[in-house]
Amino acid sequence: MQVRPAQIADADEAVDVLRRSIHQLCALDHKGDPATLAQWLANKTADNMRQWIAAHTVLVAVEGGRIAGVASLRDDGHVLLNYVAPEARFTGASKALIQEIEALAVSRGLKWLTLESTATALRFYLSDGWTTTGPPQPGFGLTMGQPMGKAIGTGPAT
Repeated sequence: MQVRPAQIADADEAVDVLRRSIHQLCALDHKGDPATLAQWLANKTADNMRQWIAAHTVLVAVEGGRIAGVASLRDDGHVLLNYVAPEARFTGASKALIQEIEALAVSRGLKWLTLESTATALRFYLSDGWTTTGPPQPGFGLTMGQPMGKAIGTGPAT
């Protein structure tokens, strides 16, 4: 599994991974509700992915020449994305991506990472040493928290 910075040319395949991951793997969150899915997927477009690649750190995990996962980190330490292709689930793609995100955060001097976890991914983050920092928030099937990266530090970025 290779993790590398996303390129503009990756946008179509990367957004396909996001959309399929949400649709197929996040049923615990969207419960198959068409309105919830439509709202969640509304901004998951190739044009938006190109903008995200240009504006933020976007990483892709590549296996066998195909994108297996997509993650993104904002400059303030907020993890915007961490999705895996359904066929790449349990292959280490998400773990490789989050480890690279944590390493980038350390190299940038960030002391705190935050993210909003789906109910589907909560066990993954907890098993990787993240902690919840607040109660679940209402939303369209999302369980949200602000976990701290295990090797990152003990407080918000300054």
